[in-house]
Amino acid sequence: MNTQNKPEQAMSKKELREFGLITGGILALLFGLLLPWLFDHAFPLWPWIAAGILWAWALLLPASLLPLYRAWMAVGNVLGWINTRIILAFLFYALFLPAGLIMKLLGKDPMNRKIDPSLKTYRVTHPHPEKNHVERPY
Repeated sequence: MNTQNKPEQAMSKKELREFGLITGGILALLFGLLLPWLFDHAFPLWPWIAAGILWAWALLLPASLLPLYRAWMAVGNVLGWINTRIILAFLFYALFLPAGLIMKLLGKDPMNRKIDPSLKTYRVTHPHPEKNHVERPY
C-alpha cells in the first residue's frame, strides 16, 4: 500500500479500505492481545470494539474514511519529524562526537586539513584508469 505520496490526491476506495482494515487489525493485535499479554494484564474489550467499528466502516463506507486517514497521516508526519530529530541527535552524540574526540586526541586528521606553507598545491593526483575500467570497475 503506497499511500504516503498522496497527500492531496483523492484516495481510492481500495486504499481507504486497506487503511481501515490494517489500522483496525493493528489496534486489535497491539492493544487487544500483545500489550496485555506482555504486561500480564487482563485482555481489554475496547480495542476489539474499536477495531470492529473500523473494519465495518472500511468494508461498508471506505470513502468516508478520508478525513480519518488525513488526520492519521498528519499525526504520523509530526511524529516522524520528531523521531528523526531524536534519532539523529542520538547518533551524533553517541557515535560521531566520541569518534571525533578520540581522533582529535590521537592527532588524526583523515581529511588532511593542516595548513602546510611549503606545499605548492593541496591537490592529490590519482593515476589514470586503465582502458577497461568501465568493464571491470572493481
